[in-house]
Amino acid sequence: MIKVVSLFDGIACGLTALKRAGIEVGEYHAFEIDKHAIKVAKKNHPEIIYHGSVVNFDFSILKGADLLIGGSPCQGFSIAGKQLAFDDERSKLFFEFVRAKKEIKPKYFLLENVVMKKEYEAAISKLMGCYPTLINSALVSAQNRQRLYWCNWKVRQPRDRGIYLKDVIEDGFVDKSKSWCILEAWNRFPVSVQAVINGYNRSMMPIVFSTSNCTFDEGWRELSINEVEKLQTIAKGYTKRTSPKRAKGLIGNGWTIDVISHIFKELYAPTENQENCDPIFQQELF
Repeated sequence: MIKVVSLFDGIACGLTALKRAGIEVGEYHAFEIDKHAIKVAKKNHPEIIYHGSVVNFDFSILKGADLLIGGSPCQGFSIAGKQLAFDDERSKLFFEFVRAKKEIKPKYFLLENVVMKKEYEAAISKLMGCYPTLINSALVSAQNRQRLYWCNWKVRQPRDRGIYLKDVIEDGFVDKSKSWCILEAWNRFPVSVQAVINGYNRSMMPIVFSTSNCTFDEGWRELSINEVEKLQTIAKGYTKRTSPKRAKGLIGNGWTIDVISHIFKELYAPTENQENCDPIFQQELF
C-alpha cells in the first residue's frame, strides 16, 4: 500500500485513477480549497485526509511519501488565455508543487498541465528534472484533450480504444467525431440561441443536435452531465453531490481518469520501465 500526496486535488481524479489501476492506497493526503470539489470527492472517497491550501504548508511532515501528484492551475500557460505564465497568480501555484517535491522527496511524482509555449515547457522541465509526455485523451475517450505529463518513470502512449462522440451521447447526433476539450469555463459561458445558430457553441461548447427534449432553437442542446462525465471517463453519477452546471466546471478542471490510470499502470505494473529523466537535469536545482 502506498502513501500519496495530491496537490490541487479537485474532485480526487487522482485517487479514482489509482483505484481503477488496481493500486492499493494506504494514505491519500489531499490539498484543495474548493468546497464543492471537496463535497464531490468526499462522497466518493470518504477516506481522504484533507489539509486545505498548499500555500505556506510545511510539506516536510509528509516526507517520504511514495507518490506526489498534481495538476497546478493552468490558466497562465494556456494558449487560449493571456499567457501570463508564471506572472499569473493562479499559475504561480506551480512553485508550490516544486516546493512540495523538494520537501517531501517522494519516490515518484506526476505533474500535469496544458500544452504551452516551448519556453514555458522548458522552464517547467528544468524544475521538474525531466521532460513531459504529451498524451491526447482522444486515445481513451471521445474528447480531444492534449495534456503534458511530467513524471519520473517511462510512459508509453495508451492504446487507441476507438471511442467517438456518437458513442457517448444519449440522444440525438453530433457533427464531429470527437468533442472539444472540456473546460472549467463551460459552467460560466452563456448559451444563447443566436450563438448556437452562428455556430459558436457548436464548435466550442458541449452542444448536441437532439431528436427530443430540445432546449434551443434548431434543436441544439447542451451535453448532459452524464455525457460530460463519460467524456472524462468518470463513472456515471460521480458528481451528483453538486449541480450539473457546477459539476461540468469541476470536471473540466479535472483529469481524464483513464489517461491517469494508464500512467499509473506504467509505473506499478511489472514492466521494464525506466526513468523518463534526461541526465542533464538530474542535479538539485534548489
